[in-house]
Amino acid sequence: MAVTKNEPVADVEEDDHSQSEDENELSTKVVTKYQTAADIANRALTKVIEAVADGVKLVDLCALGDRTIEELSEKVYNKGKMLKGIAFPTCVSPNTAICHMSPLSSDPEGAITLKTGDVIRIELGAHIDGYISQVAHTLVIGATKESPVKGRQADVMQAAYLATEAAIRLLRPGNTNTQVSDAVQTIAEDFECKPVEGMLSHQVSRNVLDGKKQIILNPSEGQKKDVEESTFEEGEVYSLDILVSSGEGKPRTLETRTTVYKRQPEITYNLKMKTSREVLTKVIKQFGTMAFSLRHFDDEKKARMGIVECANHSLVQPYQVLYEKEDAVVAHFMYTVLLMPNGPLKITSFPWDQELVKSDKEVRDEKVKELLKQSVKTNKAKANKKKKKKAGAQEETAAESK
Repeated sequence: MAVTKNEPVADVEEDDHSQSEDENELSTKVVTKYQTAADIANRALTKVIEAVADGVKLVDLCALGDRTIEELSEKVYNKGKMLKGIAFPTCVSPNTAICHMSPLSSDPEGAITLKTGDVIRIELGAHIDGYISQVAHTLVIGATKESPVKGRQADVMQAAYLATEAAIRLLRPGNTNTQVSDAVQTIAEDFECKPVEGMLSHQVSRNVLDGKKQIILNPSEGQKKDVEESTFEEGEVYSLDILVSSGEGKPRTLETRTTVYKRQPEITYNLKMKTSREVLTKVIKQFGTMAFSLRHFDDEKKARMGIVECANHSLVQPYQVLYEKEDAVVAHFMYTVLLMPNGPLKITSFPWDQELVKSDKEVRDEKVKELLKQSVKTNKAKANKKKKKKAGAQEETAAESK
């Protein structure tokens, strides 16, 4: 039975993953693994959110999220050897830091203490046997129903949330990635905000965080050429990643050191340094193709040294910490969705509470308004009728061609 977010994580029976079976087909076994990973990610996010408070260290929240994923992962699929656990390390990015902040205790950012009024973005991911579920959430520390988020903070959070709602309604077979990008752009503009330039949502598959199909936000002219228009198909899986800014929406790097990486298995190189080889060996054995933080190494100093040569020769891909301009507010929401026969199935979720966010702006575009009124699930009767009509038309065409 699939584990849902309302059920406690418990032992899940080990399965015999047949080599002849398409490992990315959304069979019952595969969907169960996705949902088990989603349950773990959802619970880890909840644990981190519950720990957020004035005076808490950012690095402690990151460690808590990762520890929760690891502990919950140990309770499932434990009858044989199977890679499971962290698919993307817990990142807590405050204020103008857009994403990917997951510092070591020895980093300057490791000393950051959160305070009331800070806007923070939490992102993390879990996997079971390479089946990945990711989630991200944005909150303002200290916000309550009596003292909700207002002004530009509310505008950007409301815009990002509604963008995720529009996007999941467009994640249907036959629709395109461009339709999603355009809807997000329209909603952001109605709230006088901008999607963060060049941010990507990815198709995911077994052991692959960033698949071939992508959805790009607010692309520059050059970026438009890099991302091909693609059509969604039943049976696909996506990590829908929405980032919206009250500022220019142009991410930049500062002096913050990168701590999050992902191995690129298609690249090979004979590393010269022994330390580098040891680091890469640990990455392959412990993390496979999943993202990891240097915080996961026992010797952080050694990890820092060894990862440099790996990165210089593209054996690992860095996830740089990105920033917006000083007076901007950024909201980040992400969920994982399976494109099932009866419509999109959102398996990870963030705890949106409309009573905590009060924007004086709203969606003005009539097409988007109508889209947001639509059900996420497919009407089975209409879908079957459409399928029969299509089959009948194909039969007529075949008969005429004889």
